[in-house]
Amino acid sequence: MVELHSVEDRRVLVTGATGFIGSWLSERLTKQGNRVAALVRPNSRRRWCIRHLEGDLDVIYGDIRDSNLVAGIVDGKDVIFHLAAITQVINSVRDPVETFSVNLQGTINLLEAVRRSDQGQVLILASTDKVYGEPIRLPITEEDPLLGKSPYDASKIAAERAAYAYFRTYGIPVLISRSSNVYGGRDLNFLRAVPDFVSSAVLGEKIVARGSGRHVRDFVFVDDAVAALLKMAANAASHVGEAFNFGTGKPTSVSELAMLVSRYAGVGFEVLDRDTPGEIDVQFLDSRKAKEKLGWEAKTELADGLHRTLEWYSANKPLWISERAFVRQEVG
Repeated sequence: MVELHSVEDRRVLVTGATGFIGSWLSERLTKQGNRVAALVRPNSRRRWCIRHLEGDLDVIYGDIRDSNLVAGIVDGKDVIFHLAAITQVINSVRDPVETFSVNLQGTINLLEAVRRSDQGQVLILASTDKVYGEPIRLPITEEDPLLGKSPYDASKIAAERAAYAYFRTYGIPVLISRSSNVYGGRDLNFLRAVPDFVSSAVLGEKIVARGSGRHVRDFVFVDDAVAALLKMAANAASHVGEAFNFGTGKPTSVSELAMLVSRYAGVGFEVLDRDTPGEIDVQFLDSRKAKEKLGWEAKTELADGLHRTLEWYSANKPLWISERAFVRQEVG
């Protein structure tokens, strides 16, 4: 295993580098002097997310499901941050086969490439709090069962178990992150509450919470989520095979979130108070393990994070307006 006390100056691979979190991670890594290879889908509509970094990145166009490609790009790397995934639950419901192909088989391709290269690369697997499903207690700890229901949830559980199997069987140094609801600039999943509310506010539209508004979540700013991944890599030697929760521990209802964004942006808001079958009522994480073992804790208060998110969407309208229209047309 590659010994890491700091990630700086290490040779790094980021899969899903044009994604919401992946793009901010790639930016942070390049700024601190890492040599970063970024795996990007050739047809990605999000290539603009890293265009300002392309002089500092080795951009590799390809698919995580291409095992031959993956085998080549892990060679010579010290750390692999694996964020490539189908992340929207609605897409997983529409096409579960593709979801498992990308989220599970893509992960296995990486694990197998690391095993065959025999170079001891550290693999950080970005998972999600959705693997827990309906919580058996609150806040949720890493010891709680994985009871996710949707094809997306199941694909991430399967990817986690595959990673753990490669750790136990072959000694592959793997760590797993489970973040709560990450928010911030560049998030183009407008089915999520924060980008939906913030984009409406920036356009001067009334914010509409389409469900009951009573659902409770834990919102962690993207800078803190990136810091969590870097902390895992830097502390990998002591915690291989482990999973870590990353959240603020401060639950917020969707109606409260809508009210906050409306207040900061000076627009109205409405809660439709509709039932949303299948939604988990309350979900938030216990992140004490990350604080005790990694020295990580969320530093960004929700008010500050929302103001920074509003600033990004206000300053970058041309980058997201067409995607917002596309998403809204897709879901009707």
